[in-house]
Amino acid sequence: MKVQKGSISCKRFHVPYRIYGDKPDTIVCISGAKQTMAVWKSFVKHFVSSFSVVVFDLPGTGRAEILSGAPHVTFEEQQRVLLNVIDETAKADKVVLAAASWGTILAAYIAAKFPTKIDKMILGSFGVSTNDTILDLIHQGQSAFKTGNIENIAPLMIECFGQYIPDSQKQQMISQFSNMDERELVNFYEHCEFVKSSRDISKLINLGKIKAKTLVICGEQDTILDHDGIRVAVTKIPNCVYKLVPDTGHFLHWERPAILNTYSHFLHATEDA
Repeated sequence: MKVQKGSISCKRFHVPYRIYGDKPDTIVCISGAKQTMAVWKSFVKHFVSSFSVVVFDLPGTGRAEILSGAPHVTFEEQQRVLLNVIDETAKADKVVLAAASWGTILAAYIAAKFPTKIDKMILGSFGVSTNDTILDLIHQGQSAFKTGNIENIAPLMIECFGQYIPDSQKQQMISQFSNMDERELVNFYEHCEFVKSSRDISKLINLGKIKAKTLVICGEQDTILDHDGIRVAVTKIPNCVYKLVPDTGHFLHWERPAILNTYSHFLHATEDA
């Protein structure tokens, strides 16, 4: 497949991206917290015959660089990076956003603030609010950071919401956190602080302003999502389809590759379907 490598400079950040394929319609993928562009590998393979698929690393993750200032990357800075990536890589006036976990918050924000830029949107594991499970996990993870027990962070995450992913991906997660330097760990710590303080995304995002046709899809066994809150949130998005997938946790198409077919049906459906 055709691959275009590029990067953007966004104030104090250097952000790498990849464009797979050369189709006129573009999907921009937004990863969850501390997930690199590599997590979209199977997604890219599935969609590259129909779309140009863009992946990138948010500052503080993967190949992205924080050139100056604090290791913490604010929500506003993440928004600016995503918008710049869209503007740099889009082949048409509108793009599709495909987002996972924390990335769904960024995607929804941009779709609400710039509705003319987004055609369709997939929000996988849509974290509309923080439940007690994720708050307890954050507390345990931050305690491990403060006491220097960094090796405990990834196992805590896997036990809480990664128990259904393949063993190879569990090992990748453990290796990633074990190899983080201090700036990356501080970046993750501060991200968790922001998540704790943002109990309800309706205070951040006016969901009613989203014009994109939207698929919200979540795993029934996802322990860190507020499923009641999601059911309320989807009623506020004007053109929204909601799917709850049985016997599936947080990582959706990692755990159940057939979910990629659900994405395909959504993206290729006509307005009358």
